[in-house]
Amino acid sequence: MRLLVDEMYSAAIAVTLRANNVDVVAVQESAELRGLPDPQLFVHAQLERRCIVTENIADFAAIEAAWRSEQPHPHHGLILVSSRSFPRHRRGAIGQLSRAILAFEPAGLLAPGRVVWLESAT
Repeated sequence: MRLLVDEMYSAAIAVTLRANNVDVVAVQESAELRGLPDPQLFVHAQLERRCIVTENIADFAAIEAAWRSEQPHPHHGLILVSSRSFPRHRRGAIGQLSRAILAFEPAGLLAPGRVVWLESAT
């Protein structure tokens, strides 16, 4: 699984995931990606064959629906994260989100065109 971690998340999540052999890029790590409008970020993720991890549910759900109606091939996945389940500003948030992503990946739940909700691994 190749991931793109959305801008609201710290780059430390990508660092943690890479230490566990996940191919991941954080928007916060790339001047090119920071501030990019969500539709353009989604297209970038598709070009890079990456699944987006985001809590920007309303915007990306609409973008994903438009993709499905306009494109002949599936997107590379969308992992939706609830800010209630994974509050970014709580102590240990990076570890909690990283563990949930690592637990999710071996389950093999992500296939092209899938949209999934990330569950807490704690």
